Amino acid sequence: MVVKISRDGSKEAVDQIMAAGPGHDKEYHSHRLYDFDAHKIYLKILSDPSMACSVDGYKDAAAPPELDPVTGGDALLKELVGKGQTKEAGTDTINGIATKVLDITAADGNGKAWLAQDGGFPLKIAAIGADGKSETLLEVKQFSLAKPPASAFSAPTGCESVQAGASIKPSTNVTALTLENIGNYTGPCPAHIKLVGTITTDGPGTVFYQFGAGSLEPGETIVFSAAGTKTVTHVITLQPKYGNDMGGGAILEAIGADASGKHGIPTKGSNNSSFNITCTGGGGK
Repeated sequence: MVVKISRDGSKEAVDQIMAAGPGHDKEYHSHRLYDFDAHKIYLKILSDPSMACSVDGYKDAAAPPELDPVTGGDALLKELVGKGQTKEAGTDTINGIATKVLDITAADGNGKAWLAQDGGFPLKIAAIGADGKSETLLEVKQFSLAKPPASAFSAPTGCESVQAGASIKPSTNVTALTLENIGNYTGPCPAHIKLVGTITTDGPGTVFYQFGAGSLEPGETIVFSAAGTKTVTHVITLQPKYGNDMGGGAILEAIGADASGKHGIPTKGSNNSSFNITCTGGGGK
């Protein structure tokens, strides 16, 4: 996934772009605008015109660490290191920026981080597999301290009407969601895990839904001819960050769409299905 970030004072714009690939045959492109002073976040899924722009409350003074390695560098590094240890391992240059190199040693695997000498935020993070091979988890390709243009922080098209009070009236309401137990997986990695869930509605209409495990996958829609329950599936690709093991949880979220197919952010969630993955090959590389 490519993430493009622009920040100026109390406003930050974040674009996430995921090319089509296994488990999703279409490109996914989301645009978020954070207004930290107004405590709002605007979200527009540019790759899905049917999804209306949304405006929600937001209390934090920064975007989530995984979306901004500069303001979230400390939290991101803490999450990756866990209870492990770090050791300085010299200096290096990443894409023209001077860095301090850290070796990471943890119970579930080793890694390496390159921190900007000016600012201390991660410019590159890599996992080191048991075979000594390195897998890049994050790398800042371009970085500039130049002031972004004001246009970078304009509310996405359609958000103005939502903010003004216009609402989306779904053609059906999602009344229940379930997600089957995933359990444990042992085999070659990356692991391709099939998620199976059910969606129940109170009438006919279109429903937008998303599966997720750590982060949400690109969404899909399903049409109900009457009230009832339908089964939905999705294959998600997972790769341990460090070593050959990982655990986590998955979820199914959904929301009804209106007569024209527009919908907001999913508001109904299923039970969380936990899982463990053990790689017999391909982990950490």
